[in-house]
Amino acid sequence: MPPGGGGGGRKRWLIPVAATTAVLVMAGAVWASVSLLNFGGNQPEAVLPGNTVAFGEVDLSIDGSQAVELMEFIDQLPDEVAEEIDTGDGDMNELFADVFTDAFPEADKASVSEWIGDGAGAGLWPSDDEEVGSEAGTAGMGSVIALSVEDESLAEEDLSSLSGEYDDLYYEITDGFALLTPDGASLADMERQVEEHGTLDSADEFSSDVSDLPSGSLATAWGDLGALSEVEGLSGEFQAGTATGPAEISGRASGALHVDGSYLEVQSSVTDWSVDGADMTWLSEAETGSVEAVGRLPENTVMAFGATGLDSALSDAYDDGELDFLTDNRDFQQMERQLNSVGAHLPEGFGALLGTSTVFGITGQGSDGFFEGTGGQESFMYRAEGADQQVLEDFVNDLVVGPYGQPPAIDEEDGTVVVQEGSSSTGALADDPVFEQTMQEMDGAVVSGFFDLRQVLEQGSDVADPSQWGAVGLSVTPNEEGNQLSGELRWSPSGGE
Repeated sequence: MPPGGGGGGRKRWLIPVAATTAVLVMAGAVWASVSLLNFGGNQPEAVLPGNTVAFGEVDLSIDGSQAVELMEFIDQLPDEVAEEIDTGDGDMNELFADVFTDAFPEADKASVSEWIGDGAGAGLWPSDDEEVGSEAGTAGMGSVIALSVEDESLAEEDLSSLSGEYDDLYYEITDGFALLTPDGASLADMERQVEEHGTLDSADEFSSDVSDLPSGSLATAWGDLGALSEVEGLSGEFQAGTATGPAEISGRASGALHVDGSYLEVQSSVTDWSVDGADMTWLSEAETGSVEAVGRLPENTVMAFGATGLDSALSDAYDDGELDFLTDNRDFQQMERQLNSVGAHLPEGFGALLGTSTVFGITGQGSDGFFEGTGGQESFMYRAEGADQQVLEDFVNDLVVGPYGQPPAIDEEDGTVVVQEGSSSTGALADDPVFEQTMQEMDGAVVSGFFDLRQVLEQGSDVADPSQWGAVGLSVTPNEEGNQLSGELRWSPSGGE
């Protein structure tokens, strides 16, 4: 329904988006500890147009199995975090009411809490009507926020009153959702797009992509990268990420935030991605086992990254022209000339420097702190199985250290070239229970990373017990067909009894 007039502003429409992060971070554990059976109902994708190009959803409804996972996660939280959790009555509606009244201060929170639900979504879609999105500064691009509604009549009363106060609030209540748009053209166009394209939940690509994400997630996001790259205002951001300027981008991205017992994780995927026809299928040829390789680093490793099979995968991609979007870049060409100067001629240089298995780890830090550049000497270890020791030594001494620096020790151990600076522990990282817990079920990753929060927080932080903060893990895994690249970023705390 249209508003009756009044004032407003584009920034108000940013508040729900910005507040989403706070809702998720502060509410997830609260919700899990007290709410078990609040589950069901429509999802926002059931009311958004099928040609939506960007979608996001927060869903704090829950089933019993997800509640068990969340309770297990709460048990592992640091004591100081667990103590801050307000179990309350598990009513997530009040959190969404807070977000709503931040955006619309004239609204009465008590009244909003009576009708607002525990889920919300947002979407963008293209339109041939330039009036669509004009009030929001995105002409030709419609936008909507879909709020879950538990009492449609009460929602109608509040929104009808509010629409008279704002000239950028149009709404419609349908199928358990209040659909809010910044202009009347967007509201009308959304109905037209649904009639023409159906709803988003019936769109094949969207359905396929989100079906690969974990069920019961706290938040979900999806986007058509090709369509978004053509949106005025966003296209510049996409082009800035390419090496050769304007480029044709295609593909889709999806992601979800969820809890799986021992960790909180963001799981994401990029599907059918390409830049000017160059894609990531070559990465599917890389071997798995990067987590195992990282586990060979010293037990006191603070931060580590590893990869397996990149030597052959990169060499093949280089020969096949799959890296042209990088190699045509001036900075890359300068780097290639430097590699040539130390005998690391591409593509053979990939194997000479990386070997078949590559890991880099920063070990024990001094008391000045992990991120500070003063005091003490950094300790690190680089391991490249099957690399060329002479080429790697020339690379380190000539291009990394330079003529006036002190080169690190470079040795070979059973076919693995080891570059080491400083001291390290005798145990292996794989023997650390927190490493094992954090990196579980990542065996198929071709790229992985590990960040030990315990060691970092021991160095001058204000936390009560650094040993309870666990670690952060990262993995990147291609599928067998090579058209999908999946990533996992997780936090696995080590608190509890």
